[in-house]
Order: sequence, then C-alpha cells, then structure tokens
Amino acid sequence: MPEGSLSIGNVEILILTDIDSGLPLRQLFPGVPSEAWAPYRQRYPEAFNDPDTARIHFGGFLLRSQGRTFLVDTGIGSNATNPGAVAAFAGGVDGSLMADLQAVGVRPEGVDTVFFSHLHPDHIGWNLTRSGRGRVPRATFPRARYVTHQADWDAFKKPEVQGLFPFPFWEETTGPLERLGVLDLITGERALTSEITAIHTPGHTPGSMSLIISSAGQRAFILGDVFHTPAQVQETDWHFFADIDPALAVQTRRRMMDRVEAENAAIVACHHARFGRVVRIQGRRYWQGI
Repeated sequence: MPEGSLSIGNVEILILTDIDSGLPLRQLFPGVPSEAWAPYRQRYPEAFNDPDTARIHFGGFLLRSQGRTFLVDTGIGSNATNPGAVAAFAGGVDGSLMADLQAVGVRPEGVDTVFFSHLHPDHIGWNLTRSGRGRVPRATFPRARYVTHQADWDAFKKPEVQGLFPFPFWEETTGPLERLGVLDLITGERALTSEITAIHTPGHTPGSMSLIISSAGQRAFILGDVFHTPAQVQETDWHFFADIDPALAVQTRRRMMDRVEAENAAIVACHHARFGRVVRIQGRRYWQGI
C-alpha cells in the first residue's frame, strides 16, 4: 500500500513504493566520515536501517490535479522489465509499484502523464512491458505521455553514460519510448497543469527536474534526487556518490533549500519518501516531518 499522502489545496500526492532497501553510508556518501552521521542518526532514526546503513526508498509519486493523473518516476521495475537494476538494487526481488497503483484504484491506462525526475535506472523500471514472440516493447502506461528533460535524454543516450552502470538498462526501459511516439522532451520550466510546474534542478544528472505543486494558497515541492537523506537539508555540501556533477548538485541543493524554507513549502524527495518542511532550530536548518 502507498506509504503516505498529502493534500496541497486541490492536489493529492501519494507516495508509491517499489522497493525499500538499505545501502551502506560509506558507499552512498564516501566522503563523509561515520562520526559525522551521529547527530542525524539520533534526529532521524527512520532514515537508517542500522547505524551504518541508510534506508533508501525506491518508488514514485501519484498526483491528481484538475482531472488528470500523473505518475512521477516508475521505480526499479521487475525482472521482466529492468532485470539489471532489480538485481543490483533489490536483490532480484520484483518491485511492487504496480500493486501500489492498483491498491489506490489506478489502472495503467488511467495514467495521463509519466514524469521523470531524471533517467537513472532506478527511476525508470516500469516504463515498458514486452509482448509477443519477439518481445516487442510497448508502453506500460498506454495512454500516457512520458515527459523528461532534453538534457537527460541527450546524456543517457550516450554509451559512455550508460556505461557508468554495470548492467544494460537503456533499451530495456527507455530508448524505445521515442520510437513508440510517446515521448515529450522539455527544457527549462514547464506548466503541466495550472497547479503543477516542472523546474530544472540539475547536478545529480544534467536534466534532473523537480515539481512545484501550488493550489489554494498551499505549496509543495517534489525534489527528485536533490537530496537523498534528511541530513543533506543541513549538510548541503555532502556529495552523493551518483551525482554526475557534484559541485552543481551542491549549488542546486542550497538554492532549493533556501527556496522551500522561504516559501514554507512542504517537501518530499524520491529516496527519503516522507513529507516534511525545512525549519530553523537554534539557527540551524533541518528537515522536519509533517
């Protein structure tokens, strides 16, 4: 079942789970010494499986706005749709995102837009299914437009970028979207409805994007992989191992933390899938759950 929900004015946001996993802190943040995590282990126990292992959520978000249904990211997938990522990130266990969608009454044909925060293989796993003797790819969400940033599309088409991962994923999950005629490439800022706006938040990948939800005087940000653990709301210069441009990722994280604090907006990120806000405590900035 979905892990949580939040209403922002007339927009409903549901957290969908594909896989919950644990990964070593020293792998995720190789430049951060173990002792630096001590205050955050105490403040955010839900973000850790044990003192040296971060709890990492893989999944997506379901948004309903003005009669339209949006799916933000499609998780890791299954052994049939994204086997390399399932083996690497989920120990070979199929993800449950499609079951989460079914649990909230959404069939694949009921999704109007699939929006990608970025194109790393743990965010695109349920994009395609394959049928017939030749295993012909088709869109899992047959009536949806699949939306991503031009810069990510251009980057991840390159063999050298795909080669950063020790398993194939592009043709299994994403490349065929263009040939199927369901792909929309965007740049800069784009209104998806009058309540949902996509913005460019690069650094983790060249075309990473976030969503601003603004409705009835309330505001929230879905921040993709701008941060991966609530500790980074305070420690904005902590580098995540998979940031393609670490310096730009730090700049984006600082800018977005400044913005969400100033706007008193709710926030949620892909891998720390809990709703919260940025608050000041004794002059220091922290993530606080809501």
